[in-house]
Amino acid sequence: QCVNPTFISSGINAEYGGSYKVEFTPMGAEEPIIMDFTPPFKRIPMIPTLEELLEVKFPPATDLQSESSRQFLSDLCTKHNIECSAPRTSARLLDKLVGDLLEVQCNNPTFITEHPQIMCPLAKYHRTTPGLTERFE
Repeated sequence: QCVNPTFISSGINAEYGGSYKVEFTPMGAEEPIIMDFTPPFKRIPMIPTLEELLEVKFPPATDLQSESSRQFLSDLCTKHNIECSAPRTSARLLDKLVGDLLEVQCNNPTFITEHPQIMCPLAKYHRTTPGLTERFE
């Protein structure tokens, strides 16, 4: 049986907190923020969202393991002042781009979907898009 993380977390908040919204103050912050657990949670596909934010077209997901793709990702990180220590593999460079550009926008529960296979080779391969997986984070 499949577990639906949206249903579980939003249901727990509504049941025990009386609301889908939770106010808390992150460590080091002065102002509290409000997280909204109202379903459905936002879903953002990794590569298309990065393309939109960076205003570039990424290589096909099936080619992300190539040296030219690795150089493309490395150049993007350099251009946008995103640090990535060695080894600067395509998977690590993509992870840094996601961490610095996508994850920082996720104040409310959000699923980042369609991870490339080079980042998670054991995940279920995408049904319709070669080079991607059906993994979400």
